Amino acid sequence: MRLLITLALLAHAAVASAQSARTISPGMSRAKVVAALGAPTTERTVAEFRYLFYQNSCGKACGMNDLVILRNDAVVDAIFRSPSRHYTGTSSSPAAVSAKDAAERAPDAGATKSTSGTIRMKPPAEANDVHPSIPKNPPTVGPAPTSKPTTKTP
Repeated sequence: MRLLITLALLAHAAVASAQSARTISPGMSRAKVVAALGAPTTERTVAEFRYLFYQNSCGKACGMNDLVILRNDAVVDAIFRSPSRHYTGTSSSPAAVSAKDAAERAPDAGATKSTSGTIRMKPPAEANDVHPSIPKNPPTVGPAPTSKPTTKTP
């Protein structure tokens, strides 16, 4: 019986450890993030910010990879769509919107609903470049002066 309880506790500890290993918190260094999530698929650095991109299981349906943002080697934000990754801080990401909710919120003007239920935008009546934007009263620029202006002497 003790062996069974010990094995159950070890299994629980292993699951808890695996779950916490996929969790990151504000202030973690890049090294700790990589230890928790593995090597990023793509990494970009701009000034003091570093962006770590991770592939997720939802692919194109999510519209983005999972993202961890570090500033001066400390986590400041994370956006996760993968259910296996967690951020203990407050993410800047808005809540996900279901396809049904997005379709219901779509404006009716300029959109048509096909028989399959997908919403398609109507093309414009004419191309945007048919009537280029030309000012009606363009500024006039006179010729450069050819002689020196006269100066008054006191």
